[in-house]
Amino acid sequence: PARAASDGTVAYSPEMLDRLRADNRVVFVNMTADWCVTCKANEKRVLDTDAFRQTLAAHEAVYMKGDWTRVDPAITAFLEAHGAVGVPLYVLYPRGGGAGEVLPTVLTQDGMHRAFERAAR
Repeated sequence: PARAASDGTVAYSPEMLDRLRADNRVVFVNMTADWCVTCKANEKRVLDTDAFRQTLAAHEAVYMKGDWTRVDPAITAFLEAHGAVGVPLYVLYPRGGGAGEVLPTVLTQDGMHRAFERAAR
């Protein structure tokens, strides 16, 4: 099983993402960096809130985080695979396989709720 950090996140790795998807889990991937102002704003406004934690729990979703602060090659490959030139990049993978949905750079609670509803179908 995936070991979660104290904040409930699982560190990004391609292998762990594949394993979680094979287990039919909804997976929210947050690619971030310490120097990313938009990332910090989204964390404060949406991702570090009780409402978001409740959304994760309601969909039994895994919150996976990749830290690109020191440019990790595996994260760079993930960004490139999704057509992103940098962070933030948010991808929500649905239950039952299928392509991940790239979410907007600026997140809202309502937008996240709707995305998770789609992913859990």
